[in-house]
Amino acid sequence: MQKESKDFSIRASYIVYASPDKVFEALTDSGIIASWSGGLAVVEPKAGGRVELFDGWITGEVLVYKPGKELSYTWKPSEWNKKIPASIVNYKLREHGAGTEIILTHTELPSQEEAEKHREGWVDYVFDPMNDFFTS
Repeated sequence: MQKESKDFSIRASYIVYASPDKVFEALTDSGIIASWSGGLAVVEPKAGGRVELFDGWITGEVLVYKPGKELSYTWKPSEWNKKIPASIVNYKLREHGAGTEIILTHTELPSQEEAEKHREGWVDYVFDPMNDFFTS
């Protein structure tokens, strides 16, 4: 019997009201992340670097680090079972008339429920607060 394979992923596009370089900085600079997220963060600026977001709720490792263009890292919330592998977050940044279009891909989530929670979380805890940071 063949096991059915499910891909629980999020693919979405968001507009952030700042240049690609500023958006990349807002995704990687600890001080700026703390300003828009309200939590401590670390993103080491290199492939293989450490990622900690939202006061350590998220841990991971940088996979791709291309300033102003692309950022990718593993993503594992602290409440996930140790047996659940980390998911993968990828941001591609493109210039847009209003600032930057972020093409977000969040793959390898463990369930449809996690995908739905994360889909809402990206807007509520990342992109809306980031836009508030840039427009205030």
